[in-house]
Amino acid sequence: MIKGLIALIRTVRDPELRGLALLVLILFGFGTIFYSLVEGWGVLDSLYFSVMTLLTVGYGDLVPTTDASKAFTILYVLVGAGILVGFITLVAREAMGLPPDRDDASRGASAGASSRE
Repeated sequence: MIKGLIALIRTVRDPELRGLALLVLILFGFGTIFYSLVEGWGVLDSLYFSVMTLLTVGYGDLVPTTDASKAFTILYVLVGAGILVGFITLVAREAMGLPPDRDDASRGASAGASSRE
């Protein structure tokens, strides 16, 4: 648990990853505000639903009831789940001590070139 927390702090300190962390916070904030306004849920319930939805847990204790909320939730999951998974992956890599995987495209291109020679 402590190791994961330290990894999270290190990840957020990295200037290149700070933007992704900020995007995750914006996603949760935007979802919280939307569900609070449209569904009439309290802030805690709205935040809870936003987090559970993007983590694809889906307990079913809260569900969107309006067409606007249902449409928003579809887009919210499609956009937000990938961003959240990317962020969690980077934090996990940091916790395991693996280097950031930032140049896949350049390595893939050079690996492909060397395998053809």
